[in-house]
Amino acid sequence: MIAIQPRKTILKLEYNDTDISGDISGDVESFTYNDRGADSSDSISIKVNAVDDKWINSWLPDKEAVLHPTLCTKNWIVQGDSTPLDCGTLVVDDLSYSAGPCVLTIGAVARPNGTSFHEKNQECVWKKTSIKRIAQTIADRYGLGCSMDAEDVDIALKEQDDTDSSFLQKLCSTYGLILKTYRSKIWIFDREQYKKKDAVATFTPADIVPNSLSWNTTLSGTYTGGEFTYSNQKKKVNIKVTIGTADRMLKLNQYASSEADAKRQLQAAIDNKNHSATTISFSTMGNLSLCSTMCINIKGLGKLNGKYYMDTVSHTLNKSSGLVTKVSASRVGG
Repeated sequence: MIAIQPRKTILKLEYNDTDISGDISGDVESFTYNDRGADSSDSISIKVNAVDDKWINSWLPDKEAVLHPTLCTKNWIVQGDSTPLDCGTLVVDDLSYSAGPCVLTIGAVARPNGTSFHEKNQECVWKKTSIKRIAQTIADRYGLGCSMDAEDVDIALKEQDDTDSSFLQKLCSTYGLILKTYRSKIWIFDREQYKKKDAVATFTPADIVPNSLSWNTTLSGTYTGGEFTYSNQKKKVNIKVTIGTADRMLKLNQYASSEADAKRQLQAAIDNKNHSATTISFSTMGNLSLCSTMCINIKGLGKLNGKYYMDTVSHTLNKSSGLVTKVSASRVGG
């Protein structure tokens, strides 16, 4: 008879390309990977039992050191299965230590090395270009890859007096696109299109950790329609666009190159405002196949049921309680 193998979760961790998994396994109390799907970089947090002074001496990580963690579950659903989750490469950006008990917390974020992309101000005027070309130009400036899973948007004129990170994020948001930065690339995608994808999983009350569910719906800050106006008397330009219904109107007054451009900006602004009208969060048994930007179904919860877009997925491996996945999501359609 073949012995049944227990479920287990393995954490592999590389520090500046050196595998240190075996060295630290006995000291790691918890590991959390935060997979974020909107305008924010992924991050990790590692809590270490630092009773041994080596953790505040030779083993204290360097700021801007590169970490590459991988989680892997084995025998999770059926005997012999193996599900890896590569968390990518992240840069150490925060260290904290407390005594009694002695705990070292290591924070790292998936963003480009150095600070120029996020902190150096750039001044320029972009003319007759597009979001994809602007993003590629900025990516090339830092030696980053650039990919875009969205319809490109023409940009007639746009002034920049901001960091490249902030400028590109705001530009994408203006047209309903999401910018996500990694250590070696930037990625732009259309969240509204991702919401149209099929759900990858269904959750019922039986799948949710007791007392972990939180749900909210609100009208505050949401809109049923909008009005966009732009005037330039010198160039004799007058643009006015209205969409939706007048119950709760969002009003914008900013530059647009045409009525079509104004309509896209207005629709994007309304979509952004309405995205989190109804939200849910809960914890479930560890599931490394869940990623932000995916959709899930909620069933068995009455009027809370529906299709939800996962904004953030956090996987936490704790020495005492094992692997737990926390989902924060927004209902598709409000």
